Amino acid sequence: MYAFKKYSLTFKLIVLFLLIAGCIHSKQRVKVVYDGDTFKIDNGEKVRLLGINAPEIGEPGADIAKDFLEKLILDKEVRLKKDIVDHDKYGRLLRYVYVGNLFVNAELVRKGYAEVRFYPPNTQHKEDFENLEKIAYKNKKGLWAFSVFQPPVITSDREEKESFLYKKKSISWKDADKYYGEIMTVEGVVVRTYNSGKTCFLNFHPNWEKYFQAVIFTGDLDKFPPHPEDFYLYKKVRVTGLIKKYRGRPEIILRDRRQIKIIK
Repeated sequence: MYAFKKYSLTFKLIVLFLLIAGCIHSKQRVKVVYDGDTFKIDNGEKVRLLGINAPEIGEPGADIAKDFLEKLILDKEVRLKKDIVDHDKYGRLLRYVYVGNLFVNAELVRKGYAEVRFYPPNTQHKEDFENLEKIAYKNKKGLWAFSVFQPPVITSDREEKESFLYKKKSISWKDADKYYGEIMTVEGVVVRTYNSGKTCFLNFHPNWEKYFQAVIFTGDLDKFPPHPEDFYLYKKVRVTGLIKKYRGRPEIILRDRRQIKIIK
């Protein structure tokens, strides 16, 4: 009996320690907001909001997204909640953020100042965020009023499908850099692919650093055939989406299998 009580007490102490350890970063004050999804807390650590992506500084909409996040959290005490992975490769804390009862990550999506982007295994609120995003997109809230984010696929609205997924005119991948900020259908052969574990790249020229590419993030890989880096390699395809400039080259982010079609 004594041994059982001793074991029980030890177990409770371990649980209490884990709970305390999990709350080390639970409440902090925000000192600096860097952009629409990253900030610094008063202990000096940087925090990256989970489940979202806002424009980087210098990209269209970046200042607007940053200003909105500043209004929500700057100089305020925030509660930080982790998912599975604690830090990203840059050493930033990965967190869901709350100010009082306000869920900041979700609010950025709901108001249209961030798009949804999850990297497994941190996927706790993925379905809820995607539903908020679809509503924000359909109502053209925030940055959805401009050509900033790749539109989500709206399956319940026939007009959206016809205007986005099934564009009639296609262009060559060689001309993609002439259509920044436009939703287009781009045609070409995938000649090189690479899956980093977080991102799958479909390249239309061996010199991938300069020319058009299509990108699939890991949070959306379940919507595509297994190993898309093999499935689409050497295939002639049409990809439809918003052409954005990234590191000097044009790209389209693929969030749904219906955005890419193999041409036989």
